[in-house]
Amino acid sequence: MRTAPLLDIAALVLFALFARAAHPPFTFLGAIDAFWPWAVGALVGWGIVTLVKPRNHYGEGIIVWPSAIIIGMILWTVVNGRMPHYSFLIVASVMSFILMFAWRVVAMRRNARLAKQQAPRR
Repeated sequence: MRTAPLLDIAALVLFALFARAAHPPFTFLGAIDAFWPWAVGALVGWGIVTLVKPRNHYGEGIIVWPSAIIIGMILWTVVNGRMPHYSFLIVASVMSFILMFAWRVVAMRRNARLAKQQAPRR
């Protein structure tokens, strides 16, 4: 089983927890409401990834992250009956980008370091 989709979902869980902490009161249902639209978007993105098959984690992220944002915002708008304020779009986009790409940077650097260690020495 691939861990990348799970790491993206974990990043979105953190995103939802941070969002709810920034806008009290913090409730479990509030955290779920802040999580599920973007999780659905990310899962759609992962469906696209299985068709496109990018070469690395960055390529996957370039598909999954916008999918999470676009579909998440559409679902949020449908559920709430209004468009979110533009500042919400900016903060949600930046925070989810940071969280979804932070683990990718760590993974790519770790993979590069392991590849360098395993390369035959001359």
